[in-house]
Amino acid sequence: MTSLPERIAASLEAAEGLDAPAYKVADAATMVLELTGTASQPIQNALHGTWLGHPLHPALATLPIGTWTMALGLDSSEALGLAPQRELGKAADVALKVGVAGAAAAAVAGMADWRQIHGRDRRTGLGHAALNSVALGLTIGSLALRRRGHRGLGRVASGAGWLALAAGAYLGGHLVYRRRIGVDQGDRSPEPRGFHPVLPAAALEEDRPRRVELWDPAARAMIGVVLVRHQGRVHAMGSRCSHMGGPLDEGWVQNGGLVCPWHGSRYCLSTGRVLDGPSTAPQPRYEVRINNDQIEIRRVLEPGDEALTPEEIDAARAEAEAEAEAPSEARKADEVLFEHHQLLRRLFETVEAMDPNDPERRDMMRLLAGELEIHEHVEDVIFYPAVRPVSEDVPVAHAEHQQLADMLAVTLRLGPSSPEFEEQLRALYEAVDHHASSEETSMFKEAQRLGEARLRELGGQIEAMLEHERESRARRAFRALKIRLLEGG
Repeated sequence: MTSLPERIAASLEAAEGLDAPAYKVADAATMVLELTGTASQPIQNALHGTWLGHPLHPALATLPIGTWTMALGLDSSEALGLAPQRELGKAADVALKVGVAGAAAAAVAGMADWRQIHGRDRRTGLGHAALNSVALGLTIGSLALRRRGHRGLGRVASGAGWLALAAGAYLGGHLVYRRRIGVDQGDRSPEPRGFHPVLPAAALEEDRPRRVELWDPAARAMIGVVLVRHQGRVHAMGSRCSHMGGPLDEGWVQNGGLVCPWHGSRYCLSTGRVLDGPSTAPQPRYEVRINNDQIEIRRVLEPGDEALTPEEIDAARAEAEAEAEAPSEARKADEVLFEHHQLLRRLFETVEAMDPNDPERRDMMRLLAGELEIHEHVEDVIFYPAVRPVSEDVPVAHAEHQQLADMLAVTLRLGPSSPEFEEQLRALYEAVDHHASSEETSMFKEAQRLGEARLRELGGQIEAMLEHERESRARRAFRALKIRLLEGG
């Protein structure tokens, strides 16, 4: 069942009667911008946040939200007599005034963004703007009442304004997090990692965008790339506009930039950066070369990208082989961890097979919990840091560890003879088996790039840590205490 706020948002989205007033407001705003002549585009770029690299409206909106919330707290303290009234009243008034200035600036920036959306999102945006306008009006009225000495009525007015602001903020969040308005919609796939042929050079005309597609095996989807030959040089960027997903391959070249046909965002052909809004996020870029009369492209990775290139993998392998000690008799890391996976699976099967009323079932569950803790600790400390240079699965594996820890905490809290425990235990088993199987079919294979000597070195470290975790009294006591706390004991 949907919540009341969700139903209200859905009713706004379906309210076609809002289209006519919404377009009148948008047309009026457009007229104001058009009257500025050649300054219109720079003004819009400033309001969209093109210069900032992120939408400006949400940043400005934090000012009235923060200051008016602070004023609400100060007014409440004043009304309850928690501190000298004069000081509290002064501070509340200042907070309200600062918020009014921030709300006015946020409204102007929001109007610039709202002009570029249509349909159901424009209707919701109109409701968002209306609620925020009510909040602004009530707050201004509150300040007027306070100046005339009616502080009680002023507090009521600003409190009502805060409620309207909260409702407007919900609709704003709905637009961003549910409808993805203002969110970067560019295709950020890291493919291709190496140069890949996509089109004969002779097939690309001057200043005529051309779409090509590549397969992303991780996303299991085709990636669109737009090629443009401009002044004899070939450029490549993502074909999906980062603003609202418009088809850049259907756009046109203007002043060294590629223009989106939907909302007019213009991107530099050489760098992918935004030249004109409403977009604020740059386009994904591709390095281009001509080889045997074929256009070949390679994705230009972004700072902080987890994707690995063939060159990085080769360098990591060479470094691992150079740093690895002489071959040892220890088993390889993947072999040791696979064996521990099998142990965890057997423990799950043992707990599942036990009579629900068997008093030893709780002890067996504690043993399983301890082994899960050990396994996650060993992988986090030794294995994952070592394989990160050759595998992109480490961030996902860390996320799965967090999920397993959360599920284990719930399982331990339940009584081992309850039906809820049986269902939670099966879910935990499936999650652990999924995590283990994913490592065995992907990460363990990628780890082979480190070379056998390095893997045996890691295997020796893992076996030593496993032994220490099980034999150390301090470590056993720590795990036992943690498990007891999770059980609620």
